[in-house]
Amino acid sequence: MPSPVPPFRPALSRLADHSAAWAVAALVVGVALLAWSAQISIPVQPVPITLQSYVLITLAALMGWRFGGLTVAIYLFAGLMGLPVFSGGRSGLAMLTGPSGGFIVGFLLTALLVGWLQETWARLKPLPLFGVLAMGHLLLMVLGAAWLATKVGPAAALEKGFLPFLPGAVVKTVAALATVILVERLSGTERPR
Repeated sequence: MPSPVPPFRPALSRLADHSAAWAVAALVVGVALLAWSAQISIPVQPVPITLQSYVLITLAALMGWRFGGLTVAIYLFAGLMGLPVFSGGRSGLAMLTGPSGGFIVGFLLTALLVGWLQETWARLKPLPLFGVLAMGHLLLMVLGAAWLATKVGPAAALEKGFLPFLPGAVVKTVAALATVILVERLSGTERPR
């Protein structure tokens, strides 16, 4: 009878296991990276293109679904409670009903999906991990465009809230894959079998 496959623990999740101080530090850095990456944007309307999806899927793959989900939940809570962490330094509950609302909700769902699939299926294997990261991007874009469609109609949402994001999503997915593999290697993660 084959032995069960041991659970895969991403690098930042293992770091957080060392102590509460490391866990808090990783959470703070993760939230700060999400907030910072939201400010690096191409200000197109109605939803800006930001660096945030790259940071989101990278953190999710490096933190796993529980720790990554917690990080994103804290980030969202901070923004919804008034801290200027969303794109353009915006914040508040009105962001959920605005054009970016689907993307904002999608951050948490994407982090959970990417983190869970990294831990249970991809397990740092390059091709499956690329698929997981691409799936995370796709989920985020579909949720964002679907919400935007309730505001501007399906055709405009596709034209302004989905298609412009595709080229960047490909580049950011490749960059996220390289970043995750590099960080995992530097942290001493064994090569996948």
